[in-house]
Amino acid sequence: MRSPFAQIITIIILVMMLGGWAISRLEVPPVGEPQLAEGNNPFWWAIVTMTTVGYGDFAPKTPEGRLLAIVIMFAGISLTALLTATVSSIFVAKRIREDKGLETLNTTDHILLCGWNRMVDSLVDSLQSMNESGKLDIVLINDETEDAISAIRNKYGNVKFRFVRGDFTREAILEKANLEKAKTAIILPNEGLETGGHPDEKTIFATLTIKTMAPSCRVVAYITERDNLTHIRRANADEVILSDDFGAYMVASHVIDPGVPQTMESLLDSHQPGTLKRVSIPEEFVGESYNKLFDHFRSKRWVLISVYSEDEQIGIGEILSSDSSALDAFIERKLKEAGHSLGDENKTAVVVNPTDDYVIKENERAVVIQ
Repeated sequence: MRSPFAQIITIIILVMMLGGWAISRLEVPPVGEPQLAEGNNPFWWAIVTMTTVGYGDFAPKTPEGRLLAIVIMFAGISLTALLTATVSSIFVAKRIREDKGLETLNTTDHILLCGWNRMVDSLVDSLQSMNESGKLDIVLINDETEDAISAIRNKYGNVKFRFVRGDFTREAILEKANLEKAKTAIILPNEGLETGGHPDEKTIFATLTIKTMAPSCRVVAYITERDNLTHIRRANADEVILSDDFGAYMVASHVIDPGVPQTMESLLDSHQPGTLKRVSIPEEFVGESYNKLFDHFRSKRWVLISVYSEDEQIGIGEILSSDSSALDAFIERKLKEAGHSLGDENKTAVVVNPTDDYVIKENERAVVIQ
């Protein structure tokens, strides 16, 4: 079945052709005057009359021709209004579907924010303040209410939000969010799962799905329990954040080392001066000592904290099979007894405060207090 837009266009063309043909039969110019088809194309006259532009190229003189012109005028006004309303309704319907999270997106180079909890607000705030490119596209994938989505959209007007409603572990939902063209996927643990399952289970499953569909998409996964580190590493997450680690450290620091947590809060506050920043290392310092690079940044009133590189490392946990066999359990237990980590390997290798004679390698970057 044709769309309303195509039907209206078809009717407009038919009215134009019938009107042009009819006027060429009803209006016969006197001898000596140019014929209607000569410089006064009847179809051009019909479309001009329908749109009420009225260039004055030709005006009917017979009563029949004028009556036909009136009919064409009213038909044109009605069809033009109907066409405008149809086009508007198409865009309005598309916008409503987007707001409800039902539309397939075609955005590219965006960030997928999968899941919803109390961290979303502060996370978006940090992304906005730390973003230096001027463009920040975030696609939200969750089952939150329209009021909650509208609230965060209104709060961060400089961020371009898109919304896809549904379960972010489903391939169809991820395809709607154009996962293949996304640059990063952030997976947050949902608060209060309807199924009663552990939130880390959904995070691991989502990581597996995303990495299967789009291996090049960078996945940053939040988990709530350390016991699940091995499983999330096996799912091939690029970065894993254990949600309770930092909080426990900050509480202990307030008790044991007052001043340390306050310094950490200042360094991690993206709205304050003197925050942690990632910067590129100038090519002339590749192969030079860490001490020279430190002095270079110090001349800019920056403090060099660490250097890092992104490596493809394989954790011991990834070598084990994907099932929970008795052999795997035995190997894991023996490795833990020997003091080996199963899941703490990170694909981003960081060297904090190396020795002065540490040699800067190619493709390394620096983290500074700026």
